[in-house]
Amino acid sequence: MTARVQREIAEIKNLLLQMSALVEEAVRTSILAWQQKNPELAQRVIEHDWEIDEMENKIDSLVLKTLVLQQPMAVDLRFLTSSMQIAEQLERVGDHAVNIAEKVHELSTDTSSLSTASPGLKEMANHAIAMLGDSINSFVYADSNLAWEVKERDKVVDELYIQVVNDEIDSVEAQRLEIRAGIYHIILALNIERIADLATNIAEDVIFFVEGRLVRHTFGKEEPIKEEPSSTEAEEEYPCPSPIGDTKRREPLECLENHSKYVADCFEEARGALSAYFEGEEKLFEAISEKVSELEHAADLISRNVRAHLPKGIIMPIDKFELFLYLQEEDNIADTAEDIIEWLSYKRVDLPDDLKDKLYDLYAMCLSICQDLKPIIHAARTYFQTGDEDVRTHIKDKILALRRREHEADLVEHELKKMIFDKVSEPLAVMYTLRLVELIGRAADHAENAADILRSMIAR
Repeated sequence: MTARVQREIAEIKNLLLQMSALVEEAVRTSILAWQQKNPELAQRVIEHDWEIDEMENKIDSLVLKTLVLQQPMAVDLRFLTSSMQIAEQLERVGDHAVNIAEKVHELSTDTSSLSTASPGLKEMANHAIAMLGDSINSFVYADSNLAWEVKERDKVVDELYIQVVNDEIDSVEAQRLEIRAGIYHIILALNIERIADLATNIAEDVIFFVEGRLVRHTFGKEEPIKEEPSSTEAEEEYPCPSPIGDTKRREPLECLENHSKYVADCFEEARGALSAYFEGEEKLFEAISEKVSELEHAADLISRNVRAHLPKGIIMPIDKFELFLYLQEEDNIADTAEDIIEWLSYKRVDLPDDLKDKLYDLYAMCLSICQDLKPIIHAARTYFQTGDEDVRTHIKDKILALRRREHEADLVEHELKKMIFDKVSEPLAVMYTLRLVELIGRAADHAENAADILRSMIAR
């Protein structure tokens, strides 16, 4: 491939990524406008549709120019022809988003309630949005395995579409006054079903681009061509995004969820070291110290791999800088666990039983706060895939509860410090124990910071 062709292909790919972002945002916004019965959001989709059309024209012009002047061959030719097809499919997805938005205007003046819609309609929307996002990412990663998955999932949306139509017909027959609402819901279902079909078409274009196979109008999955893992991946014990022997590509938020598990496990193991310290079990303390070090290394490896393997052009509904800040706060929790063990190894102190019990209570509170990050990030993955406002509300409630518990941990920490001054007489032991309390409390502080960053992510 000549340098000229390489530059033009890079430019086409960049334009496709920009267009994909615009289209995905249009679909999410139109679905949200429908769910909230919000004509202002709907109008935003309609007003910005010209940007998607203009992007398609730019891509088509550049592809045709490259085909005529550079005459590319093999994989480059497949990429260019697939790019035109993908741009066309994306533009049509944008049109269906506009169709949904236009219906929102009519629904907003209708007295019928959207709650009467078939439950399958919302499920259809979630599946269609997820399929669109995965089809785009299959193109970004040149991942034909993910494209095959999208193609297989289209039948789920088709089945839901039939269910929605039947539900709405039954509803109309039972309540004659709901005829207009039933028609609206069927039209919405039709547009959503078409978005899923177009996402499938994009996936089929990706399969052609990557594998050189024409799979349009075929049924059943052919065995895709799978690449062997690189030697670098084979050497890593905790690889991310692609574990050893697993051809499924891990998206960054899934890596964050795995990362949060190792971080929480690391801090939980350190609690055992604290108990071994006060009970004078030196060998157990050393064994736990090594385990904490291994878990911290595993978390750190995932963190590095997320940063190293995140493609510059990846389509994500979150800011990459915020993603890295979130990772940093979680890394700080694992580092704090190592700091606690290191600090305990410096000096032996004996504390009254009631003071030790209070210290254990504080640790349990901070550990619980750190462990809550994993289910929160799991819910965030669901929200970013579906745009479900109920899930978003659930996340906000969980973060608010985490903040309240962190405040309660602060109160316990302050109470502990007062007890230290009252019950510990040796100045050096006072300083040493105060520092230990602050280290334990620091983990909850970092967990709260991570939750606040995640709150910022879902607010975008």
